[in-house]
Amino acid sequence: MITSKGYALIIVVVVTLIVSFFIGLMTAQIIYNRYSIKNQIQRIQSLYTAESGIKKALFYLKEDPKKGIEWRTGNPLSDRPIKEKLFYNKNEETEISVLDDCGYLKIRAKAMGRYPKFIEAMVAGIIPDELKTNLWMVSDKPLILGNRGQLNGRIKINQEPVFRGGGIEGIIETDATLSLPVVSANLFTNSINYFRYLLSRPGEFERELFSAQVFSPQRKFMAKKFFVNDAILIENKNFDSLWNAGENFTIASTAEIQISGLTKIKNSTIIAIGPIKILDKTNIKFSKVYSETSIELGDETDFSGVLIAPEIKILNRAKTTQPSVLFSGPPFKKGRIIFNSRARAYSNAINLCSGSNSFIEIKEYAEIEGLIYSIAPIIHNGKINGFVYSSGFYGLPLTEDTTNTNVLNGIIQPLSDSDYFIIPVLFNNIRDFKVIQWQEY
Repeated sequence: MITSKGYALIIVVVVTLIVSFFIGLMTAQIIYNRYSIKNQIQRIQSLYTAESGIKKALFYLKEDPKKGIEWRTGNPLSDRPIKEKLFYNKNEETEISVLDDCGYLKIRAKAMGRYPKFIEAMVAGIIPDELKTNLWMVSDKPLILGNRGQLNGRIKINQEPVFRGGGIEGIIETDATLSLPVVSANLFTNSINYFRYLLSRPGEFERELFSAQVFSPQRKFMAKKFFVNDAILIENKNFDSLWNAGENFTIASTAEIQISGLTKIKNSTIIAIGPIKILDKTNIKFSKVYSETSIELGDETDFSGVLIAPEIKILNRAKTTQPSVLFSGPPFKKGRIIFNSRARAYSNAINLCSGSNSFIEIKEYAEIEGLIYSIAPIIHNGKINGFVYSSGFYGLPLTEDTTNTNVLNGIIQPLSDSDYFIIPVLFNNIRDFKVIQWQEY
């Protein structure tokens, strides 16, 4: 028979077991929380280390005389990142890459260690004060200002201008020894070589297709990276509903590509051997579009990113927004950039091709907010708010010297705010940069 002392002993044992269980549970929870906090701290440290890698790369570009603005770790096809220990008494290394990417710089930083962190930043340049010139022109013929020609702001030219109805309001500097600021085409040619490599290597893609393809809200993309040995049509026929097709695609075609309807694509690369047409109310943001033939933005297209082709047309009410770049130049043999849209274009246009088949044309009702650098003549009948670097203009002769076609019939004037105006990293004296895209992995 169990006595009261026996009951007491049983109660003591049970209580002891319960208390021990809860103490063990609490101890386990404390250990787990401590481990979890430690891991979280290490992840945060990896994030800050990767961010420091981006900042270290910018320091090299801006301040280090041994590296400087022309420093790169490779190109899109071959990269050899540098490895550095960014913090004292820390053994973890950080891999840092700096690559040309369609006129911008792509900086990559990967914090090594138990919890690796990868950051990729796209960096643009801020125009130096010494280059903030609204017209910088060097030509073998004097500039003729036609009836509608108007120059405002700061002007640098190598010959005295001739007035034929137009006017100048600003500061003119005339210097017979003047030359255009030197730019580097490598920022773009490295990217063009990479795009050509992709167009010749279907094996680099997740899927390869051998017939013409149509993609729509009913038939969506089958992979993030796909190659089509024929034409591609991407369309949304329903104008009452936006089709968000997605982001981070790489789309390649050996023929032509057309994107139309109410379609949205973001942060993607679209490349083709044939022409590329982007029509209707298509919305393409932070993307790179490359064609070996031509690119056309039409209707009410809304685009931001980079367009690279021998011929680029901005038509109808299509608009480009910052940051956007249009490029024609080597290795293309000709370059034509045409602005013929009634919507203001917020973009930088660069034409490094020469010859009679190369030019930039701004139609009468077109307006551009940005920078234009052109070796080829500019046919200017519209309005440019920003900076123009040119070897001359082209228009009908207005003087007895009928060989002088260096005629300006448009308006060039300053930006409303140029302090944070961003440009491709073209000039060697760029020392300030701005991050325009940031991705963490």
